[in-house]
Amino acid sequence: MQERFIKLTSAVYNILEFFPDGEPLKNRAKDKALMILEKLALVYGTQGWASMQKEKVQSELLDDIEVLLSYLKVAKLKGWIENVNFLIIFQEYEEIKNKLGLSTRLIQIASLKPNDANTLSARQSRILGLLQEKGKVQVSDIIKILPDITKRTIRRDLDELLKTGRITRSGEFNRICYALSEYKDKSGGTVQMS
Repeated sequence: MQERFIKLTSAVYNILEFFPDGEPLKNRAKDKALMILEKLALVYGTQGWASMQKEKVQSELLDDIEVLLSYLKVAKLKGWIENVNFLIIFQEYEEIKNKLGLSTRLIQIASLKPNDANTLSARQSRILGLLQEKGKVQVSDIIKILPDITKRTIRRDLDELLKTGRITRSGEFNRICYALSEYKDKSGGTVQMS
């Protein structure tokens, strides 16, 4: 597994050589790619970590991958990276993100206490009910159902639900959607969180 991460980091470094000299994004992307490699080595190479420490590094790793991918998107838009190279690297990092995201959610689910379901606020319960009913929603959909609640409060509730692994977020900018979390159980079936 670690050899694959080294090859991916090497591929990123090779692509970065085509960035213009003196471009600040080049050095930032190199630093971020190296930081990702180091954290991947920690997550996959260290045995016996406490789950909270591992969860923290995995969460940071997901953020670091997002940042690197955003750097590469900018470079692609500027014509410094060919579409094929971008897509290959993008897919590799997305696969890593998906594995890490699933692992992080399973750690969170395992660490939930039996009474955690009772700690939901009425708003959070209504949001989960809306997600159960509609599948995917945006903040604007929730505002229509809860018009007397501020957008900031709704986002705070969504962030708490994300942290507990009950929901997932997808999309970018003004196209962000939220859905109930799913994970594969041991028999291979999909289990939906609520």
